[in-house]
This record gives sequence, C-alpha cells and structure tokens, in this order.
Amino acid sequence: MSTGGQKLLIISRDALLDAEQHPKADSVFRLLAYLNRSGIHVLLTAPEPDHWVPTRGNLDEALDSQRRLLKKVHDAGGELEGVYYVPRSLFTQDRNREGALRDILERYSLQPGHARLLSSSIPFLKAASRLGIETHEITPAGKEESNLVTELETIREDSL
Repeated sequence: MSTGGQKLLIISRDALLDAEQHPKADSVFRLLAYLNRSGIHVLLTAPEPDHWVPTRGNLDEALDSQRRLLKKVHDAGGELEGVYYVPRSLFTQDRNREGALRDILERYSLQPGHARLLSSSIPFLKAASRLGIETHEITPAGKEESNLVTELETIREDSL
C-alpha cells in the first residue's frame, strides 16, 4: 500500500466466512483488529443477495453473517467499516464491480494506491487491478487452510 494518508483494506466477505470455519479463525480476527488499530480501515464486500428476506420475525442470512463478523472483529479489539453489497446483473457484472470499487474509493476519498483487495473472485481482482488497486488472491480453504492468515500477516509486516 502507499505510504502516508488513509489506507483501506477491502476483503471479500466470503473469504472471511470461509476462514471463520477453520482452526486459525481467531488469528484472522486478531490480525484484522491489529490492522484496524494500526490505522487501516477494513471493509467487506459481498454480492448483493438475490432476495432480501424481511426481517420482521425472520433473520436474513446475509445480515446475520454480517452481524456475526462485525462482532468477532469487535471482540478482538477492532472495527469493521461494514459490508458493501455489490449489485448483480447478468450483463453488467464487470461494470458493477468496477463501479463498486470506484464508489468505495470515492467514499473514502482515496486514490487506488491506498487500497488493497483480498478476494477469491478472479473477476473482482481483475476489476480492482484495472483501477490500480493492489490485489491478492485468497484461496478458499477446502481441505487445506485458506491463505488469508498469511496475506494478513504480510500486510501487518508492511504496516510496521
């Protein structure tokens, strides 16, 4: 990331949900809290749900996972900015991804060099790269462990 000024770490919510299921999950949340306390804003992105479920008497799965992740980072001593839901569309996905990333940069008044994206979505990584945002591919855990902890540790080392 660029030195000086505000910094933003954008993480795909699904990568964090995937890492949450594995033994080093506590490390992920502690690292996110550390980065946040070091002055790095942390924002999650997720595809817009197909249907938002009314919450009166019903718990929406997307909102429940968001609440859970926010709480885990908070309990570790940090704060997530929230979740930015990227609109879906069959014919405009690339435009939606780039538009979402531009909107995020604008909301934080940041140049692309002050942001970093961690995601397992190759199209999302490509959209970020086209805009000049530093990208790191997160491998889904599957049988092995996700590389999210390794990537966060690298970012921590860079921020020292």
